[in-house]
Formats: sequence, structure tokens, C-alpha cells
Amino acid sequence: MNHILTLLIFTPLVFGIVLLLLPFSLRNSFKYLALTATLVQVGLSGWLYFHFQTGASFTGINQETQYQFAEKVSWISLNLGSLGKLQVDYFVGVDGLSIGLLFMSSVVMAVAALASWEIKTNLKGFFALFLLLDMAVIGVFCALDFFLFYIFYELMLLPLYFLIGMWGGVRREYAAIKFFLYTLFGSVFMLLVMIGLYFSVTDPTTGNHTFNIIHMMNPANYAQTSIFSLAAQQT
Repeated sequence: MNHILTLLIFTPLVFGIVLLLLPFSLRNSFKYLALTATLVQVGLSGWLYFHFQTGASFTGINQETQYQFAEKVSWISLNLGSLGKLQVDYFVGVDGLSIGLLFMSSVVMAVAALASWEIKTNLKGFFALFLLLDMAVIGVFCALDFFLFYIFYELMLLPLYFLIGMWGGVRREYAAIKFFLYTLFGSVFMLLVMIGLYFSVTDPTTGNHTFNIIHMMNPANYAQTSIFSLAAQQT
């Protein structure tokens, strides 16, 4: 199964699109679609977990070959002139840590889908946002490109804000605003760090700047004048 991670990530999105296309008269089927999507993910993540290989050849995290079920496809390629070439890849894979988180997240989302059956208002909106959140959570644990990781991270925050604000508890508006403010600060800080890392790290094969997280874990790929390289030398 060469594209099982892609299937795992985007299964909720497919079910979410189907859900949005269904008429309101079939609203009782919305929760079954959401539950089915999460159960499919549990099955896929379980297959990944039990087929994950262990051993000395798979130890370490600084080589692409040490990640399993990896998929890498060129996604965005732009010539930025004097700034070089912007290269973003659809790059996903799992290691010994993320494989466990994937399986646990899939189980938690299935339990959450069951717990959400008591929702009575705006079922289509709720389960569509829930499935978008599900996709983003799984994507965060699979992404090996920082730009891709950031997209999944932001996609995770958007449905959470509306789920809290519209279907939360008594003080849901206050909680949603507080959630938005905290995550906004974190997102801006992460964006700045991501840009800084991008211009500090080069792909050893092409010599271009890269969002590749694996290359970012190798100190040899950092420019000597970058703030991240200087910080590493001080530690």
C-alpha cells in the first residue's frame, strides 16, 4: 500500500465532502458518515502500527530512509529571484514516535464521533468541521515538510474555533475568543520560526533552501551565519 498515509489523512475530507453534498432530509446519516470515516482511520492506522518495522536499521531520525510509509511529491516550486527557489513538497512519513500517536489519535477521534451523537443543532456544520479537524490532526503527525505541517496545524485550529464557539458549553464564546488569541500568538511565532529555518537550511542535494524537517534536524545543513547555527554552537 504505497499511498496508505495519504489515504489515512484524506479519508475524513472525502467523507466530509460527501456529507456536505447530502440533503438536509438525510441529516440522521451525518453522524454515521462521521463515525464510518473515523473507523476507517482506526483500521488504516492499526494496519500501519502492526506493519511498522523495528530494528537497528530503522533507528535514528535524521535520514529519510529511516521513515516508513513515506510519500514525497513536489508540490510548489517557485523562482524567487535573488532569494532562490521556493520548493515545497508533499512529504509525509512516520517514525517510531508518530506511529503510536497516529493510532491513538484515530481511536480518540472515533470515540469523539460517538460522543458527538448527542449534538442536535446544525448537524451538517458540526460533522463537516469535525471531519476537517480529524484530517488536520492526522496530517500534523505525518508531515515531514514544515510548510505542509504548518498548513495542517492551521487547518486544525480553524474548525476547533468554530466547534468551541458554536457547540461548546455555557461560556463558549469566551472560550473561543481565548482559544483564538492564544493560538494566534503561537501561529505567528511558528510562522516566523519557519521562515527563519527555511532561509537557514539548505538541501544538501540541490543546494536550495528547504522546508524539509529531516534536513532541519541535521546541523550540517545550516548556514554558518544563521541565528539557528549560532545558537546551536552555544549549546
